[in-house]
Amino acid sequence: MLLAFPFAAGCDDGDGGGGGGGAAGSSASTSSASAGGGGAAACGPDVDAPEEVLPGAADPEAGVFTLAEALADLPEGPGPLRAILDTDKGEITCELFPEQAPNAVANFVGLARGRRPFRDSATGSWVKRRFYDGLTFHRVIPEFMAQGGDPLGTGEGWPGYEFDDEISALEHRAGTLAYANAGADTNGSQFYITEVATDWLDGDYTIFGQCAPVEVVTAMTHVETDEDDKPLVELRLREVTITRCAP
Repeated sequence: MLLAFPFAAGCDDGDGGGGGGGAAGSSASTSSASAGGGGAAACGPDVDAPEEVLPGAADPEAGVFTLAEALADLPEGPGPLRAILDTDKGEITCELFPEQAPNAVANFVGLARGRRPFRDSATGSWVKRRFYDGLTFHRVIPEFMAQGGDPLGTGEGWPGYEFDDEISALEHRAGTLAYANAGADTNGSQFYITEVATDWLDGDYTIFGQCAPVEVVTAMTHVETDEDDKPLVELRLREVTITRCAP
């Protein structure tokens, strides 16, 4: 999936400059090649799911993957559902919004935890393993956003399936977490985090979280890039941890 933006004028964690591109008037899109409560005592490290290679050429989930499946075996905790992104520029914590975007949150959490099957771009097989760990932010634009979640790192990678938009009243603020797309109902695995408010994106992209500190996003977007806004020095997403432990 190529994500394209239109241009316009306390406990252990759960889951174990430059640029030749757009300015703050850009928009976000992709072209496809294509919660629980519980007390503090219950909160603890997540258990990694075993890696699996699944038979068949079609999505084993038939395009349907629920939040309950995504959260299976995740320890309960007193905090909100969060994704902690460990990047080369620092750690970003994103509170997820399962009430406003249950399918989007289920997809992100399921891929991050190795619960949602995806099609391996190298083998063509459907697999279950932690999807986001080790991927890169392949597109960064200062005063706009950082985009990642592409297994190819080219803007054309996707998980082998798409799912529908969940447009809500949420607005693009600094630190908003949303899915990039190639048009209506073409969400996959690529996501972006805004550096500043980007209200021209409201209504066209599925927002499913809010992240902080924005200073880390700023550090990611203000690096030297090529003409396609790709960092000249690889900017890696080392690990995504899903947790309900208290912040």
